[in-house]
Amino acid sequence: ELMSAGIPLRSAEQGKNVPMYRSNIPCRSAGSVKGNMVVSMKPISALDVAKEVEITNKYPHAHGGPVCVGCPEAIGIQDLNKPDWGDAVEMEAGEVPVFHACGVTPQSVLMDSKVPFAITHSAGYMFVTDLPSDEVP
Repeated sequence: ELMSAGIPLRSAEQGKNVPMYRSNIPCRSAGSVKGNMVVSMKPISALDVAKEVEITNKYPHAHGGPVCVGCPEAIGIQDLNKPDWGDAVEMEAGEVPVFHACGVTPQSVLMDSKVPFAITHSAGYMFVTDLPSDEVP
């Protein structure tokens, strides 16, 4: 839906995996399993941020709306060129970084919690289904 609205996905344009970063945003713990949120970043034209927020807020069961816009330092990210997972993407003039909750959070939390064994997805390679993205279970 973002691309249909004229909002490009830079990682796809550059043939890269989306950049993902460890943040300082704590997740709600479950017993001894605890850690911080991992966020993905999309460079978005400052003039398109409101549209991006409106569209992504419609999908709370996916990544949902942004958790931070424009200030990576506020969530503990020091260098956008050094993602913890994925690939750095180019920021163009007039763009701001927009951060969303990321599906790599569980893996990061499991590693931080020293869970000895778990089966998860690989960063950037999600579960594939025939369920359309606009159908929320």
